Amino acid sequence: MIIEFTINSIFFAHVMKNTALYLSALSFIVGLASCNAELEKTTSEEFKQTITGEAQGTTWRIVYYDLQERNFKPQVDSILKRVDESVSTYLSNSVIDQWNTSDSGAYIDHLFFDLLAMSWEVYEASNGAFDPTVKPLVSYWGFGPERFEHPELVEQHKIDSLLELINFDTLRIIRNKGSFGMSELKGSMKKTDKLFLTKPVPGMQLDFNAIGQGWSVDQVVKFLEAQDLKLFFVEIGGEIAVGYPKPDGSLWRFGIDKPIDENAERELQAVINLRNKGLATSGNYRKFYEKNGVRFSHTIDPTTGYPVQHNLLSATVVSKNAGLADAYATAFMVMGMDSSIHFIEEHDYLSNFVYLISSDEEGNYKTFTSKQLESAIELVEE
Repeated sequence: MIIEFTINSIFFAHVMKNTALYLSALSFIVGLASCNAELEKTTSEEFKQTITGEAQGTTWRIVYYDLQERNFKPQVDSILKRVDESVSTYLSNSVIDQWNTSDSGAYIDHLFFDLLAMSWEVYEASNGAFDPTVKPLVSYWGFGPERFEHPELVEQHKIDSLLELINFDTLRIIRNKGSFGMSELKGSMKKTDKLFLTKPVPGMQLDFNAIGQGWSVDQVVKFLEAQDLKLFFVEIGGEIAVGYPKPDGSLWRFGIDKPIDENAERELQAVINLRNKGLATSGNYRKFYEKNGVRFSHTIDPTTGYPVQHNLLSATVVSKNAGLADAYATAFMVMGMDSSIHFIEEHDYLSNFVYLISSDEEGNYKTFTSKQLESAIELVEE
């Protein structure tokens, strides 16, 4: 039996806005193909698109199911290029580089402001544990673009002077001749507004690396959703966001590494099943250096000026988007195990699902799983 059919763009636009309809349409097409030798697509997996690339000093990978079989790699490359041009501290003359090298501030674009606003949200909630103005300390300890050219001798008076530059509260936006604090601007921005971000103290700098890749994932997700795609997986440098379950109904599965250093072979600690969430993991077990027998983590405590020294090795956060997951994972790595658990219990309205791994004095792993995540996590048997 030969069946001829066409599916126009109006039909696609309709079904892609309704997940149930989308899956039904996908099944319908596959069903037709099964009784028609001339049709090439016979399974839903054949509508799966996979695109990959490099950006932000790492790799990215996107999987999505699209009845129109579109290739969005050029658009994704363009999105990530614009992100770098705005907020990459590794790119000379980016918007953030211009602000960091200024004496009193600089004009910023709306990508920059969007990331600044999300950072402020986590800064306030975490009581300053997450603070993007920590960059001068990150650079001093050798964990920025300086590529681990850390100081041979840490001087307390230098740490004290740098701590005077760490204060997110002091930043203000000048817009339409008015000056506003971050909390005053939330939800009131227009794309046409011209924004000037003040710098109250020369030498103050911003670093969005602890949230930037997760937030970049969110920018790609916004694009995919604008194309009426609902079944997708986006990963940039290990930070992740997913949409609805796969066509067969299965959830997206992601492994959490055991917190062992980079010289050891990677092993899985657990697997998390996800839908419509962002996920990020921050850890102190891969990026560090040792000096005089002491291991220094890349996570800098913005209140002390020193790398954290507690026993929390890894924090995995599942949140409503990857940017928030990324930022909170960093905040928990600053707080440590006990303070993070207390924070999670006191701030359950944030809907962050958390999996923490620490070690005791004997080097044995201890874990904490928030109640919301218990049904989605599978521990890997040794």
